[in-house]
Amino acid sequence: MSPARRNIPPQSSPNFVDFGQELTQSDPAVNLLLQRTEQRHQEARLSPKERERKKKEREKIRARRPFHTTYDIPVELRERIKELAEAHGVPASQIATLGLLRLVEDLARGRVDLTPYKVPSRSPRYDFNLALPLEEFPATFGKPSRRR
Repeated sequence: MSPARRNIPPQSSPNFVDFGQELTQSDPAVNLLLQRTEQRHQEARLSPKERERKKKEREKIRARRPFHTTYDIPVELRERIKELAEAHGVPASQIATLGLLRLVEDLARGRVDLTPYKVPSRSPRYDFNLALPLEEFPATFGKPSRRR
């Protein structure tokens, strides 16, 4: 007789699956697969015109991926970039791009010295990290501090 027919409780049989029990954890790969399946079902319910619009939207996002980069920056700097962008009526990413272009140009020409900001890194990947106290940039973040 099978364990299910004998009404063996789940605790006494390791191979018994209680389908009434709610899952507490799930595999991320399974979650992704379920999300994609649900997305396909939702799109199947759309009109052909809406499906085409969604397809073009996805292609546009894919085409922009090479231009997306992520950097860790202080929240205050991100907010300041956003404020400047709004004040000048341009996208924040373009303000950030301009700032990075100017920094790279100044580094290449020797107009910016990173030495005062370098601190030893604990990472085997990098020799140094840059310690960038925001108060040392008074035009952007307020009062200047005295460097020791």
